[in-house]
Amino acid sequence: MSAASLYRRPELLDVRRHRNRRLQELTDWSVASEVHAMFLAATEFTQAALEYAIVFVPSGEKDTKGRPRVAPVVLLGLEAGENLYVQGTQWDARYRPAFVRRYPFFSAPVQGLDRPGVFVDTAWSGFSETAGVPLFEADDSATPALKNAVEFLERFEAESERTRQFCERVVDLGVLKEMRADVQLPGGKQLTVDGFQAVDEDKLQNLPDKVVVELHRSGLLMLMQVELLSLANMNRLVQLKSDRVLAGNPGALEPGPTAANDEPPAVA
Repeated sequence: MSAASLYRRPELLDVRRHRNRRLQELTDWSVASEVHAMFLAATEFTQAALEYAIVFVPSGEKDTKGRPRVAPVVLLGLEAGENLYVQGTQWDARYRPAFVRRYPFFSAPVQGLDRPGVFVDTAWSGFSETAGVPLFEADDSATPALKNAVEFLERFEAESERTRQFCERVVDLGVLKEMRADVQLPGGKQLTVDGFQAVDEDKLQNLPDKVVVELHRSGLLMLMQVELLSLANMNRLVQLKSDRVLAGNPGALEPGPTAANDEPPAVA
């Protein structure tokens, strides 16, 4: 999920090592300027779909039946290493995924611990000894700021597990299809974005009535329909990319039809 380009120097949070560290509020979103795709929990679909294209990609793991897992992500760029929603220090969208809102922390299993460890990106300038709120009290207990961060991580992990179960059900149903987007940019450059899957509307419509009712009552049908609707936001990605190309090359041709807001990129 491009986490490596976000967390540059992660360390397990340790009171002995980080006792005097303080935390600033995250307002400079340039930390995510090279993240082109980001994990999205299923509970975020309805908000994220208003601004991002949501797709499914291989997660690199196996599900409970031994099949390759898929995971939902929001597309933030059309090429690796670019986040078209980050302009300078600003995030140009009203909603930001929980994946980035938990920064500079994340949790992961640690050998010898019976619960996930809390990691922090020590490379971030907002994690220092000079500014922000403290993480530890004088008696080495967690401050309210750290407690809130840990609680957010716990909620994130719980929603991530529910999302894995949702994705396993989607794979069970066989309603995903491989897709790609062909994009023409100013100056005539063409891009092909592939390696992702999306819900196949025809396959969804052809599910047995009994299954559709079960999916509707569980809320999973709505999530799959929201994912389908979110693909219209590929338009915005294309426009953001075209704007960036034009800004870097004022002599480029004006955007062609596939880069304009009123015409969608070719998606197959």
